[in-house]
Amino acid sequence: MLIDGESAAFTYKEFELLQYLVLREGRTIERSELVEALWQSPDDETPGERTIDVHVRRLRAKLGRYEDIVRTVRGVGYRFDRHADVVIRYGHGTPSPDRF
Repeated sequence: MLIDGESAAFTYKEFELLQYLVLREGRTIERSELVEALWQSPDDETPGERTIDVHVRRLRAKLGRYEDIVRTVRGVGYRFDRHADVVIRYGHGTPSPDRF
């Protein structure tokens, strides 16, 4: 992933979170859905819903001036809103962490 031509150093979980939201653009995703969708592996310790807030905060910090593409819907969850300067390219042949 590139931000302003520079490689963004997302963790795997941050990338999963962003991808999950991007693929559901414009839809508000509840925290409980994010936990259920992104922490399915028996190896993963299931986090509390507030852990999602921490991951979103870290993700936004790495998105820099594009942090507003991940919107908070107060009391519900999060939503991806496209930004005019953001281009999403779906690569072919790259493994996807999305599990739906």
